[in-house]
Amino acid sequence: MENRDYSLRGWCLLFAVIVGVAALSFIPSANVFGLECEKVDILADLRPAAEKEAAAVPVDYVADFEHLESQLAKVEEVEDSVAKNNPARIEWIVAEQEVAPREMLRSDMIKPKKSSRAVPIEDYDTAEITRFDRFVEKLIDGQDVRIAFLGDSYIEGDILTQDLRDELQRTFGGRGVGFVPCAIPFEIYRTSVRRSVSGWTAYSLMNTGSIPASYRDKFFMSGYLAAGHRGSTARWQSTNTFPTLDSCSRARVLITSREESRIELVINDTLKQKFTVPGADYVRELYVEAPVNSIKMNILSGNVLCHGASLEGGKGVIVDNMSIRGNSGYTIFGSGAAVNRQVDKLWGYDLVVLEYGLNGMQPGQRDFTKYQNKLCDMIAYIKRCFPDAAILVLGVSDRWIKGEGGWKPMNSVEIMTPFQRRASKQSGVAFWEMGKVILSYGGIRGFVNNGWAAGDHIHINFKGGARVAKPLSDAIMQRAYDMLVEREGKIVDMVYPLGLSPEGLYKRYELMPELDNTPLIYDVE
Repeated sequence: MENRDYSLRGWCLLFAVIVGVAALSFIPSANVFGLECEKVDILADLRPAAEKEAAAVPVDYVADFEHLESQLAKVEEVEDSVAKNNPARIEWIVAEQEVAPREMLRSDMIKPKKSSRAVPIEDYDTAEITRFDRFVEKLIDGQDVRIAFLGDSYIEGDILTQDLRDELQRTFGGRGVGFVPCAIPFEIYRTSVRRSVSGWTAYSLMNTGSIPASYRDKFFMSGYLAAGHRGSTARWQSTNTFPTLDSCSRARVLITSREESRIELVINDTLKQKFTVPGADYVRELYVEAPVNSIKMNILSGNVLCHGASLEGGKGVIVDNMSIRGNSGYTIFGSGAAVNRQVDKLWGYDLVVLEYGLNGMQPGQRDFTKYQNKLCDMIAYIKRCFPDAAILVLGVSDRWIKGEGGWKPMNSVEIMTPFQRRASKQSGVAFWEMGKVILSYGGIRGFVNNGWAAGDHIHINFKGGARVAKPLSDAIMQRAYDMLVEREGKIVDMVYPLGLSPEGLYKRYELMPELDNTPLIYDVE
């Protein structure tokens, strides 16, 4: 019998395997059935250890107020040159929006319903008219109001903020999802917007080792920055998950182009316009006014830094979700103060919400004085970057940890909340005790048992976010209602919560496990 040589087939098979494995490197990270699938890196073990650690270890940022002031001083210098040379806004007006006047609000139209889960906003501003009151007055008067909602993975994917946005827009007007980053280092599942990007290098303030030195002062407070070149594309599309998300009339893309670049914008995948963007080392926005369902940006030439885009419309409320996974809030110190101020001059923030605390806790720790001091620094930093904005600090949520004998409460609410409240009072800003809402449902354990939170006993999901957003919206509505009652000369009918302390709630739900299945108060479709 003739012996055949099969070596060629073997080599072909080996070659096919190599090509297949290499091809895996080109498959981007994705979210499949709720599971985060990371991008394959077959050379990961060959990379220098220092390189891998530099890209993975976050920096413990501290406030540098001296550097902050020098950065802000440059903003005024930039403004002079902008007026004479390159404008900060490059416009494309396809169709000017016609905003119908909103119906005049009356107190009886927005009076919150009485609820045992009502938690009022505590305003520690000592001014005769506080910043938070100015924010609420703009809501009542039907003016444009922009809210930056900063947080960690607790609000990632627009959890909580998408329901808050919907509640406020349906009452006070406004449309659209607001700000959405360009490219980020991982995928996030969102129902409120669709985003697709190609050809960008994404950077995060949580991984400073991978950020080029020339980019480190170019971050917006969102914490992400994308660098693109010829062939890079980014597309943002609204959805109809909520009634106020689609039918937008404005799109705004934030970029920095240090050298001259050519950019093409495409509206709804049909209308196209090309722009020559002169080189300048400051933030510009590409502003489009037209019926917008989607906006796509194609980089035709040059190098462009992109922060993200905003889909919005009408006159009223815009809520920008700016979550950074694993963040304790200190990354705000790593953002460029000049960038923040420049964006504020373009967009005008009226309220900055801070949702932090869970990542700053350790089991057994009871003294958070250091965190309190850093929170005061964060508030001071935001006040300097966004001088006209009110600030609202959210108290920490409930958190459990797994140990011997199963899951046990970390007592996050009763331990961390007083430090957050003291920081708010010391800084003269508003505070909302979110933990009291969580505890009223039986704590995070009750959320898990009802399917409103992940099994890690930390993160709420979209259903859980809706149950937190409603009391927060009601707290804002309460202040608006009180103001309208005062204007109308009526007697104020306050709606305040039950007099239960966090400690009392803890004892209550630990001794009464049936509270884990508390009936729904707010039905969410």
